[in-house]
Amino acid sequence: MSYNKISVVILGHGDRLKKALITVILGKDLSQVSKRNVLKSTEIYEDNSYVVTGAPDIHTSCEDIRELFAINQHPHMSLMVVEDGFSTEEVWQQIEMLHRITGRPTEEFRVLLPLKSKHPDSYPFKCCTLGEVFNKLSKLTEGRHLMPTDKRYTDHPEPERSTQGTEMEVTGNHSGTKVNLVLLGMAGTGKSASGNTILGKPLFKSTTSSSLTTTECQVAETEIGGRHVRVIDTPDIFDDEIKSSVKSKHVRKCKELCQEEPCVYLLVMRASRFIEDERDILKKLEKAFGSRVQEQTVILFTRGEDLWRAKISFENFLHDCQPDLKKIVEKCGRRCVLFENSDSRSPQVEELMKTVSRMFK
Repeated sequence: MSYNKISVVILGHGDRLKKALITVILGKDLSQVSKRNVLKSTEIYEDNSYVVTGAPDIHTSCEDIRELFAINQHPHMSLMVVEDGFSTEEVWQQIEMLHRITGRPTEEFRVLLPLKSKHPDSYPFKCCTLGEVFNKLSKLTEGRHLMPTDKRYTDHPEPERSTQGTEMEVTGNHSGTKVNLVLLGMAGTGKSASGNTILGKPLFKSTTSSSLTTTECQVAETEIGGRHVRVIDTPDIFDDEIKSSVKSKHVRKCKELCQEEPCVYLLVMRASRFIEDERDILKKLEKAFGSRVQEQTVILFTRGEDLWRAKISFENFLHDCQPDLKKIVEKCGRRCVLFENSDSRSPQVEELMKTVSRMFK
């Protein structure tokens, strides 16, 4: 490792948030960055200015973390990522554990706060915001005459603390050309058919029946407008008749598949049918993927041909739909697209990708 480079260690649970933060720091897709593995579960990403280490989970790899800090004795920053709604007590316990394992003062470990968190002074541990991370990195690069990999490091404004969570702030600034599109919805809404429309070919098994066709998470990939798109088709995780253990298994698998690239959830619903079980679908979605998931969600309405046959425009449908459905639309930022799945690779797919691109801007 070059001693002139800035060394950053990223700690915390789950690879998704850690890799998202590493991507932001380096300013490029991780597939374009030199990577090497050290110890058992530690990955190091390096460019001309930074050496960023993704540390393993403290609860499963205490010895690896001890060795990591023995090798990298003086990192410039040690950041811990946490999910929105984190437990202050649990995070403090992790920091004390890091202190015991590494022998470093607790003040060396800083928690990267989600944007809706309380003021940094409200916590017993050291905290920072994403803007403060950028500003410190900018000063470190200037002090070493290094080139920041991202212009956002220069005079980075502090983001509004009332808008989006850490996850969307991280993924929203993603500069790569890859994206995961996760199809979610109840059985019979047209998830698999919509996936095939996006892919431009029938790779997912699809029927017109409301019975379960997809029983395991499936993945297929394509290129759309120069962007690498991974489409993830999922089983129904919203039906109350399905065992919780089965639904939890599907959610875990889906999260594993989404760890590498930024993720957009496509909530698939039929335009011509809004059923009772869908009234609380956002609550179920938040329970599965976190309280900020709606900010990464696009509602994909299927059966567009039913609206056209009834001579109802999509705009009028959204304006006149049932109050409970209208609430769901509003909570998802009115990000909606309409699909007719018999019409593959038409402007409807382009409209979806435009919506996805706007989310990352």
